Amino acid sequence: MKNTLSIAIMSFLAVPTVLQAAELKIHIPTDPKASYTILEKSRSGDEATIVTKRVGSSGTSFSKRLYNCSNETVKYIGTGDTIESMNASKPDPKMAPIFDKSIAYYVGKEACK
Repeated sequence: MKNTLSIAIMSFLAVPTVLQAAELKIHIPTDPKASYTILEKSRSGDEATIVTKRVGSSGTSFSKRLYNCSNETVKYIGTGDTIESMNASKPDPKMAPIFDKSIAYYVGKEACK
């Protein structure tokens, strides 16, 4: 019984946490004329994935980013004017450093919570 419980607990801990954000707005001070909404975020160990919607003067766009929270690096997994085009786009080939006070910095703070 004890081994079964231990296996069940370990299996649960290995599953990435996925949160559906119910219109969670975030403030990006370096992009004050746009509004950002977190549509989805998940975390597994040091890696976090977040999908955001940006609405600004240039229109609406969607981005999916992968963060390494311990290394403070990020890469786009997808971006586009619609969810469909974001999902169809190609990811960046490698992770990049996060610059202080950049959009990626503020989005990453939310992704890595």
